[in-house]
Amino acid sequence: MRYRERFFPNVLIFVFLVSVSSMVSAASTQRVDGQLVLTETQVTTNRSSQDYPAIYADRIVWQDYQNGNLDIYMYNISTSTETQITDNEYAEERPDIYGDRIVWGDNRDGNSDIYMYNLSTKKEVQITTNKSDQYFPAIYDDKIVWVDLRNGYRDIYMYNLSTSKEIQITTDVSDQLYPAIYGDIIVWSDGRNREGLEEYRNSKGNWDIYMYNLSTSKEIQLTTNKSSQIDASIHGNKIVWADSRNGNMDIYMYDLSTSIETQIAANELYKYYPTINGENVVYQAYHNGNTDIYMYNISTFKNTKITTNGSYQYFPDIYDDRIVWEDWRNGTPDIYMCTLSVEEPKPKPPIADFSTNRTQGLDPLVVQFTDLSQNATERNWDFNSDGIIDSTDRA
Repeated sequence: MRYRERFFPNVLIFVFLVSVSSMVSAASTQRVDGQLVLTETQVTTNRSSQDYPAIYADRIVWQDYQNGNLDIYMYNISTSTETQITDNEYAEERPDIYGDRIVWGDNRDGNSDIYMYNLSTKKEVQITTNKSDQYFPAIYDDKIVWVDLRNGYRDIYMYNLSTSKEIQITTDVSDQLYPAIYGDIIVWSDGRNREGLEEYRNSKGNWDIYMYNLSTSKEIQLTTNKSSQIDASIHGNKIVWADSRNGNMDIYMYDLSTSIETQIAANELYKYYPTINGENVVYQAYHNGNTDIYMYNISTFKNTKITTNGSYQYFPDIYDDRIVWEDWRNGTPDIYMCTLSVEEPKPKPPIADFSTNRTQGLDPLVVQFTDLSQNATERNWDFNSDGIIDSTDRA
């Protein structure tokens, strides 16, 4: 794999952010599988359009149309505060967040560039400066990846904030789309093996999942079947994507540590946009006239339906025990969040129940007690009724 590297100065812009307290709607709770509790909260409540949420820790970001153009907004779950990140008349789209850094595609310069905002320093940085289009950014730690059109076709580029280096990841004269990054691994959907000019979401196309390892400088083709693999996501050693090889859109997973590919969340649902975090994979699925958010747990093999309102829910993201998505139940898209928790079953009250083989006789009397008590964790025996515990044995 050949690198094309260059150094260039970042453009620093200080911006004034608008922060307001946000009154989210009351939470609703449902219990599934006995112990798993889903608590749903509506994050945005204004009557405009909020799309493409991303979450990291206790912060949610999205693109927001409430000012008549697309801006980037953020909600802090811990402080219940909504903050407007960008404030200009141009369009800012498809944000992603990692730690204190937010990235997005920005059209203020007459083309789409990648911008970043640092919540700690309150500084906005322009990452790309050439006069072509860069969009669909993703960020992990100090690395930002995106789709780049400077060469006349869609390539994957990366910028390292620590070294101030930009690197061209793909050089094939075809289209590469929707990159994701975790650690030193970048994954994306690649059209170099397709026949004709099928659209990205045409299940009859032939898009593959490719991977690039920054540590080894090696590119690897992960899928090789003649169908469409799209919407790759990575966390740890696991990569997931939507796959049309069975005539439907299913979710597949590749484990980098074992080199094993597995079909997960197998059912008749038509699935898109899988995102993985830890052992949980969330995705949107079309079924019976509406689109819902689902979650699949890799360890337990359980598939859980997160939304049940009979509307349209899109573009899920997950971090730890929180899932966010775009929700159309109120007529315009809002951002919703579901918090996962496990509620341990309450212990049942003890029921004392004993029997004996005899109830009278001459002293000394040997009595055999049988303990039929239920839900008891300990026993206190007082044979003489004098308030002194004679034994704590079960029998």
